[in-house]
Amino acid sequence: MKLNKSLLSCAVAIAMGTSFASYADTDNKSASNSELSTKISILSTANSMTLAQSQNNNTAILMQEGDSNTIEVSTTGNENTTEVTQLQSGNYVGVTTIGNNNEQVYAQDGVANGVITEVTGNNNYLNVLQSGQGFFVNNEAVNMIVGDDNIVDVEQGTGGHWFYNLDMKGNGNEISSLQTGEWHEAELTSVMGDQNSLSLEQNGYWNTFKVSSLQGNDNELDIEQDGDRNTVTFTDILGDANELSIEQEGNTNAVTFVAVLGDENEIDLDQEGSLNTIESNLFEGQNNEVTVTQVDLSNSTTVDIIGDDNELTATQVGLLNDAYMGVLGTDNEFMINQVGESNSAHVVNFNGSENDVNVIQSGQENTAVVESSYPDISLTSNDNDIDIMQNGSQNEAMVTLAGILDSNMNQIDLAQTGEMNVVDMMVEGNGHSIDISQTGEGNWVVGMEQPAFLVGGENVSFSVTQMGNDNIVEGAVIGFNSTVSVTQIGDGNVTSITQM
Repeated sequence: MKLNKSLLSCAVAIAMGTSFASYADTDNKSASNSELSTKISILSTANSMTLAQSQNNNTAILMQEGDSNTIEVSTTGNENTTEVTQLQSGNYVGVTTIGNNNEQVYAQDGVANGVITEVTGNNNYLNVLQSGQGFFVNNEAVNMIVGDDNIVDVEQGTGGHWFYNLDMKGNGNEISSLQTGEWHEAELTSVMGDQNSLSLEQNGYWNTFKVSSLQGNDNELDIEQDGDRNTVTFTDILGDANELSIEQEGNTNAVTFVAVLGDENEIDLDQEGSLNTIESNLFEGQNNEVTVTQVDLSNSTTVDIIGDDNELTATQVGLLNDAYMGVLGTDNEFMINQVGESNSAHVVNFNGSENDVNVIQSGQENTAVVESSYPDISLTSNDNDIDIMQNGSQNEAMVTLAGILDSNMNQIDLAQTGEMNVVDMMVEGNGHSIDISQTGEGNWVVGMEQPAFLVGGENVSFSVTQMGNDNIVEGAVIGFNSTVSVTQIGDGNVTSITQM
């Protein structure tokens, strides 16, 4: 009897490349069939077994020792148990399960081994254990799941292993993956459903995790990478009330979101180490919460969002950090907290109202930039609360609102403590309240002959308090019914303000 692998299994094996596909050629191999309670052990190479079960309460225990062996298991029914053990290299296991309350356990010890599992049904349990060093001839585990309440557990050790979860459709599924060692890759090509729980852990060097598409609601995704040169990439997230937690510890790690669309999602990103980056191309939705924590030097954060009532928080502790947040919407809250030296914070608040922007920097040579509407004068930004606090040396804060008198009723508070601080400001519109406080030596507000410090509009309140030496206030306030107040306490201060 000849064994022919299913077309789907062949297609997947070909798609995976030449790694285990080259070892899984089963043409012209003999096959063994066993039903009901079965126990088989094969000790040689190039053997093939086929098991079909279609009744209840069946048990199968299959073992092969050697190279280039193949086991095919097909199960239809309830309460079946299948155990497969393969030792050595180039072995292949293909399992197709249709039914309820089935349990499959596979163990492969060697290199260039592969497992392909197709699960359709409810309450199935799948456990895959692959051991052995797989560099260049990697071990691979591939799962295709359709159904609800399935449990999938994949553990791969030593290094060089691949785990793929392809086109999962269903609700309440649990998937966990543990990869230890170096050069691992785990990928979810498509997850469609609600209340799924996905937990993946990679421990080692140069590991990769990818999600091409996550569509559904109330899903939980927990990713942990411990080591150096690890990456996490999300191509597309669509749905509501999803919880994503990503933790990376090590050096030169990266997290990238290509697109996020949905409401009430919670995303928590935590990186500890050097040269880590977090980048989001676009968030779109309402009531989303994004929290970023980066500890150590040379970190970078980028988040863009369209929507209302979102909360974005970035905390960076270390040197040479950079954070950027861009928004188009209403009632959003932004918080950037940087502790260290040479930090740079950017908040670009386009066409939004009633947003809260908070930037806190403690250290040296920090720069905070907040822009709203400019340079597109067709966009407006009203009733926003902007609060910038800098504590350290050589800090610089720049605020730009509107283009031609079309940004109104904003509250702007700037506080700088330290040496050589600079405020470079251009605010246009009506009803603004601006309060600047500087404590230290050599502080500026600047302007007069350009660039910056130009406040234009009606009913604007502008106040500057400087306590220290060599402070300068210049610039112009243009408009009707505006109030200017300047208080300088110290030596060598200069005030030059033009009102028109």
